[in-house]
Amino acid sequence: MAIKGQAYIKTAWAFQERPVSSAKLNLWDDRIEAALERVCYLLNLAWGGGDGVIRGAAESDLQVIPSATPGMSVMVQPGWAFISHLPYHLDVSVQTPAVPEPLTGVRLDLVQARLGTWDVSVKTGTESASPSAPTPDTDCIPLAHLFLRLGMSAINQTDDGTNGYIIDKREFV
Repeated sequence: MAIKGQAYIKTAWAFQERPVSSAKLNLWDDRIEAALERVCYLLNLAWGGGDGVIRGAAESDLQVIPSATPGMSVMVQPGWAFISHLPYHLDVSVQTPAVPEPLTGVRLDLVQARLGTWDVSVKTGTESASPSAPTPDTDCIPLAHLFLRLGMSAINQTDDGTNGYIIDKREFV
């Protein structure tokens, strides 16, 4: 049993630590881990269960928006979520790396929040005349799809017919 992400950091007890043996402390630490995992699960159920963004004070929690300088990257706003019944937190806005332009057709990419590292990533889709978005990885939730076109120069919030645009895919708990 191990808590994923950064909700709880397991301690490392040194060998021959005093006044209690490390074997007893490690057993105690495992019990704390199990208890915290149960608390996270119960908190998730209190919010309705399932995976998704926790609706906070602002509608912009974990929202994907265009970068401040129009270009081929996007920003993810701070917020909280539950992924696999465990808490996820992004405390500052994060800019993704530049998304490569499609070469042969339109493409749908996926912006996802990853529980294990408490970060965001962009998963590249397949270019096609009628593209479908990739599925989120294990222990990830979808935040948005990026609709990308040939010859685009920026990713916008809405469709302007020329550039790429963001399709919000957040689910709330």
